[in-house]
Amino acid sequence: MVKPITKETLFMNVMELDFPSKIELEHWLETFQERIWTEDLMAELSKAGLIRVTVSRVWNKENHRLTRVFEYESEKAYRNCQRIIEEKVVPKVGKNYNTKYRNNRGTVSYTHLRAHETRGNLVCRL
Repeated sequence: MVKPITKETLFMNVMELDFPSKIELEHWLETFQERIWTEDLMAELSKAGLIRVTVSRVWNKENHRLTRVFEYESEKAYRNCQRIIEEKVVPKVGKNYNTKYRNNRGTVSYTHLRAHETRGNLVCRL
């Protein structure tokens, strides 16, 4: 369960998952993602300070990539959630998929994101 929007996002993290093939990416979307990012896990992350998550598929002939944008209440919330993700998500990914993943983090405001919004690149407002 993700928290309702009550304040600006103070800290963000973007996780990029690169898959060796389109088939593996699609398999991830259809099966594995639901088994890992469960309601229980999302509730635990929300309690630790996660505000919202947005998943996007990056379309590129040469690239099979998903991005997950995590928005947090604070840097402390980010660190708490990263500990949970490292413990409960990362080991399962490595066992089942030959993916590369990267994390990029930083401070940003939701207003800043909305300022860059276009018809083709909408900021998710769940």
